[in-house]
Amino acid sequence: MTDTVIPYETLVEAVTTDTTTNQLNVLSKRWRLNHLYAIKPKETPLEPMSLNFAQQQVMYKFRHNKKIILKSRQQGISTLYVAYNLDSCIFLDNYHAGIQSYGRDESAKLYKRALIMWNNFPEQIKTELGLKLIASSTTSGLEFSNGSSLKIGNFRGDTLDSLHVSELAKISKKYPEKANELKTGAFQAVAVNNIITIETTAEGEIGLFPEIWKDSIALVDAGIPLTPLDFQPIFLSWMDDPDCTLTLPDPIGDTPQLHEYMKDLEDEFTVDIDLPTIQHHSTNRDKAPMTLTQIQVNWLVPKLRELGSDFNREYPATPRMAFAQSVEGTYFQKQYEVLKQENRIQEVLHNTQYPVYLSWDIGVNDEGVLLVWQVYNNTIYLLDEYHATGEGVPHFLTILVKMGFTNIARHIFPHDLAVKEWGSGRTRIESLSELGVNNIDLLPRLSFGDSIATARSMLLSNLIISTKCRQTIIAVQNYRKKKDEKLGVYLDTDVHDIHSNYMAAFRYGAQGLSTHMVEFSKPITQHRNIHDTEDDYGMAL
Repeated sequence: MTDTVIPYETLVEAVTTDTTTNQLNVLSKRWRLNHLYAIKPKETPLEPMSLNFAQQQVMYKFRHNKKIILKSRQQGISTLYVAYNLDSCIFLDNYHAGIQSYGRDESAKLYKRALIMWNNFPEQIKTELGLKLIASSTTSGLEFSNGSSLKIGNFRGDTLDSLHVSELAKISKKYPEKANELKTGAFQAVAVNNIITIETTAEGEIGLFPEIWKDSIALVDAGIPLTPLDFQPIFLSWMDDPDCTLTLPDPIGDTPQLHEYMKDLEDEFTVDIDLPTIQHHSTNRDKAPMTLTQIQVNWLVPKLRELGSDFNREYPATPRMAFAQSVEGTYFQKQYEVLKQENRIQEVLHNTQYPVYLSWDIGVNDEGVLLVWQVYNNTIYLLDEYHATGEGVPHFLTILVKMGFTNIARHIFPHDLAVKEWGSGRTRIESLSELGVNNIDLLPRLSFGDSIATARSMLLSNLIISTKCRQTIIAVQNYRKKKDEKLGVYLDTDVHDIHSNYMAAFRYGAQGLSTHMVEFSKPITQHRNIHDTEDDYGMAL
C-alpha cells in the first residue's frame, strides 16, 4: 500500500505555493477530506474517501467543538475523525491528536486506517511540505517530522488539540475503570476550546456515555446555549443512511416482526408505509410524519429477522429506541425494566435512625465489593457501594468510616467464609474477628439458581436503589450467562467480570435481608444486636 491511489495530476490545479510564506495551500480542509485520503471499504480496493451523508452532517451541520454522537452502525464517523486528525497533523506543525477505542484490536484497526491514509497520501505533497513519518506503532500511533502526532491509547499527562473516542458505551460496559480514566485523564488533556468527539452505539442507560448524552440533551431541550465545555448531541438514525437499503424485496415480505417494529415507531412518529405487499398507516397525526420507502423495507425485514432484539441497539431509529435495547443472556433485564418503570432508582439518604447492613464479596479475581443497605418502612434501600482491587478488609473498614457508615449491625457473607485458610489453619471468620468484624451473618448454602431467583424477587418487590450505586445499576443490566460459542447455547454459570463481583454482593444482600426482613427493619434503639458500645456494630473504631 505504498503507491498513491490518487494520481497527482488530478491535484495540480488544487495545489499552490504561497510565494510569501512558501507554505503549501491545498484548498480547504473540506476539499482535502473529500480527495486526499485513502480508505479500504469492505468489498472494494482502496479508494479516495468521499464524505458520506452522516460524515457531512457531523462535520458541517453541527459546528460545536465538543460533539457526542449516538449512531447506527457503519456510518463512518471513526474513519472521518481518523482522517480529520491526520489531516491536522500533516498541515499544522506541533498538532497533537488522540484516538481511543474500547480494546487493543479496535484501536489497532484505527491505527491501521491512519497508516493506510498516510502511506497513500500524495508523495508530491509530502515532499512539498518536507514532511516525514519518524515513528509509528499500534500502541503509540504516528509521529511526524513537523512535531505533530496522532496518538493511540493513553493520554494522561498529554496536552491534546483534538481527541476522538470510538464506542464509549462499549468502553463503559466492558472497562468501567477505563471510562473513568477517559473522563478524568484524556478529557482533561484537551484544552477548553479544543476538540473532543465521542461516537458510539448505545449499550444500556447507565454509564459515562448516557450520562454525557442525557446532560447534553437536557441543555439543548431547555434552550440553554452550550459552553465550550458542553457536548453537542448528534443522533444518526439508520433511516437517514442510504446504505440501509436493498433493491430486491425480501422473499418473506410482510412479517409479524415488521408490524411489531412499526408499533414501536408509532410511539414517536406517524408511520406511513403504502407498498404493494405491506400497507401500514398510523392514524395519530399529532406526531412527526415518517415514511419508509420500498427499498428501506427491503433492507429492514431481513435485518429484523437477523438481529432480533439487538436491532435497536445496532440500528436505532430514535435515541429512545437506542437505549431501550436488551442485553443478550442477562439475568435481570426484565426485572431492571420494572425497577426503572416504577422509578425505584432515586436519590436515597442515609437514615441515621436505622442501622446499616453490609454484603461482601471478596472475589477470587482480586476484586472486593461491598454494598451498604438499610431496611425500614417495609422497604429495602441500597444506599452505597464500594470496590477495590488487591485490598484487604482493613482498607474497606477504613473507607466505611470515611463514607460515614459506623452504625453497622450485620456483615453479610457467603457460606464459604467458614472455610479454613491454607497455611494459617484459621477460618476467615476468625481472621475477621481479629479485625473487629464480629456481627457476621453467615448465609446458608444456596444453589446458584435459587440465589438468582432471590435477587430477582427483591428487584421486583420492595427495593429502592440509590443513584449513587452507579456500578451496581450497570451490573444489574449487564450481569449475564456464560455462552458456549461453539454450540451457541448459554451455560448454567455466569461470566466472571466486574459485573459478577457486584452481583455476587447483591445476591448475598438479597438472601440475607429477605431472610431477616422484620428483624432488620427495627430502628437502632429497638435492635436486639445493638448494645452500648460502637464495637457491637461490628467495627473496631
